[in-house]
Amino acid sequence: MDVMLIDPAPVRGEAATGGRRRRGRRLGYPGLGIYTVAALTPPEATVIVVDESTQPIPNASHPDLVGISVQAPTAPHAYELAARMRSSGIPVVLGGIHVTLNPEEAAEHADAIVVGEAEATWPQVVRDAMNGGLEPRYDAPGPVALDSSPPPRRDLMPHGRHTPWAIQATKGCPFDCEFCSLAAVGHRRLRRRSVERVVEEIRTLPGDPILFVDDNLYADRAYSRQLFEALIPLRRSWVGEATWHLAFDEELLQLTRASGCAGLFVGFDSINQQHRIRKVPGGASPESTYVEAMRRIAGAGIGLVAAFVFGLDADDSSVFERSLEVIREGGAHMINLSVLVPYPGTPIFERFAREGRITEWDWGRYVSPHVCFEPKRMTAQELGEGTLWAQKEFFALPRILRTAARTTHELGWGRGLLALQLNLAQRRNWPHGTFGAGQA
Repeated sequence: MDVMLIDPAPVRGEAATGGRRRRGRRLGYPGLGIYTVAALTPPEATVIVVDESTQPIPNASHPDLVGISVQAPTAPHAYELAARMRSSGIPVVLGGIHVTLNPEEAAEHADAIVVGEAEATWPQVVRDAMNGGLEPRYDAPGPVALDSSPPPRRDLMPHGRHTPWAIQATKGCPFDCEFCSLAAVGHRRLRRRSVERVVEEIRTLPGDPILFVDDNLYADRAYSRQLFEALIPLRRSWVGEATWHLAFDEELLQLTRASGCAGLFVGFDSINQQHRIRKVPGGASPESTYVEAMRRIAGAGIGLVAAFVFGLDADDSSVFERSLEVIREGGAHMINLSVLVPYPGTPIFERFAREGRITEWDWGRYVSPHVCFEPKRMTAQELGEGTLWAQKEFFALPRILRTAARTTHELGWGRGLLALQLNLAQRRNWPHGTFGAGQA
């Protein structure tokens, strides 16, 4: 049996404002999910993986089974692909975070859907397809132990000279941010791979940097400490994601750098703290706390990507300048600024729907900076334009050059050059649609 797995291209360009769809190489890395599904496929089946961001779907191919991974912004296109395949007599299985959160919708476009994680169900799906007896729905019994999941099929990945080698040590996040898909699917409980398995997998990867795709590498301090200590002898460079709380844990911050950490994506989320957002303890202002956190991370020799979300209920039109001032004072080397995107199935989508504030029902337009809801303290136009203004200010060419010079001074010429290259790439990319925060 020939199985084709498809990771649909993200929506780009004019699609963010209602125009045509564009596809192209994304700034990032091959996602692990679709390649893990490939590794789960029984050996008697031949697997082809198509990452549509980097390659087209072969016109001449006619597989026996197609599996498509679906996120909210790619859902309309995924459904188009499914219809095209099914019209040719090819059975289609849909899975992914959007399917798990919206199974009834997805079931209308597929021969079968996978709800939850694929480890517990995909091998059976393929065997049922081989026997001509696909069930309409396969539900995972619950979160799986990460050590039971096989390494992804990296031999099938498109990998360029500057593409990081992705790996995952943990899954889940203890916080319950209202806009996050992880909380919606019950992934607040942290799961961990054994440190020994993580280290052994890294040993097999041929180059740097290593990218940890974990939702929050600081979610379990004891585990993080064990992992970082085990990474030191490898002398490998890595990047990952953590919350700003790590900045105030001096011992672990220094250990993070000693383990080879070259950069961190840090979710600050909002300078306007509110219910279900990670609050600053002790009555300190978010602005002063975030500035200090950024300075501590940069002072430890770690590159910092500061991420903020605009459009939460406490935000008014002053949030853009105030957030940018925090970024300037803190000295972030890169930024990720996005409009709040209330992905269907998340708690915030359900609340906005009850309040009559959802204004967009085309999931393909659920990308930042398009505004899909009615903000509480500003207009939708102010939210979209304010986000673009903040991005334009940060990515102004003189500021990019100053950031590169400062990064060189703080972190060395290699990472200064990298900051210059990445910020120039983001300068070209920022007006186009990108996924918002919280879409796993």
